[in-house]
Amino acid sequence: MKQMRQETIRRIISLVLLVVLTIIFTLTTDTFLSWDNITSMLREAAFIGIIAIGITLCIITGGNNLSGGLALGMVCMVFAHLYHYTSMSLLGIVLVCLAAGLISGVFNGFVVSVLQINDFIATLSTGMIFQGITYILAVRNQYGSITSEMIKNPTIQSLGGKFSNGIYYVTIAWLIMTLIAQILLKKTKIGTYIYAMGSKRTSAEYSGISFIKIKMTVFIIAGFCSFVGAMFMLGRMGTCDVETGAALSLQAVSASVIGGAVFSGGRGDMIGTLIGVLFMQVLRNGVLKFNMTTAQQAIISGIIIVLMLVFDAYYNEFMQKRATRAAAIAREKEGR
Repeated sequence: MKQMRQETIRRIISLVLLVVLTIIFTLTTDTFLSWDNITSMLREAAFIGIIAIGITLCIITGGNNLSGGLALGMVCMVFAHLYHYTSMSLLGIVLVCLAAGLISGVFNGFVVSVLQINDFIATLSTGMIFQGITYILAVRNQYGSITSEMIKNPTIQSLGGKFSNGIYYVTIAWLIMTLIAQILLKKTKIGTYIYAMGSKRTSAEYSGISFIKIKMTVFIIAGFCSFVGAMFMLGRMGTCDVETGAALSLQAVSASVIGGAVFSGGRGDMIGTLIGVLFMQVLRNGVLKFNMTTAQQAIISGIIIVLMLVFDAYYNEFMQKRATRAAAIAREKEGR
């Protein structure tokens, strides 16, 4: 119950900061709250949000995943490679891409759970492998130089389009996936096991929860998220290059932490991550409207994100000390 109250307080803090940021940009710019800008922000947030779903699950187990965006880029390049060099049907290419995304998750899960390598180091390394594969599969021109491949398939192009009222399909997919992941975490045994593994691995394993199975599960889900994100990214961009998705992982990790997930595990959920993703996108979009240089935008955004992460670290430490004191007082009263 206390943990639930702590998570609720943390989520409210993130939501208040999001509202404050929105008010600031609304008052200082002319087009921030225009419908076109809102739908555009939600579309760009969706790509971070889809990757953040898988990453949040990994963080809740007490781990991390720095390879989600690079796995997305690899899946995009698998599609571009098969589209350019083969005559496979669209369904066949999509199934191969799905397999590539899931295999990336299995590989991450194997390295972390079976080989027992720290999540941070493991996924940093596997991310490099995924990027290397992306370069190998890259489409090249007649001189051997890497070139962008235009994806002209109408079905894929439609994924970058809008539903009614200008809401993009990728935004709808993100919100649906967020809801499903939230139900998974809060209403199923798998979700209970994920939280248990992050709260205290030793106790979880003594109670019969398999470390390997849980880690495999969250990384495979993350791989599936990379696949979904890749399909919509191809629809959004109409092309892909070797840098596609490279920046998404760190943005998704930041969004998860801003939303209340902690690297020690056992805390966080999809509602908090959704708030964190929106905070990141509002920040990026608002700063962009001040007509600053790219360098200035990056510096200001980075400073604000660092301040948020520092606040989160101090907040978690404060709440932990508070819980420890409360437990000590309770034991003292029982002793009397």
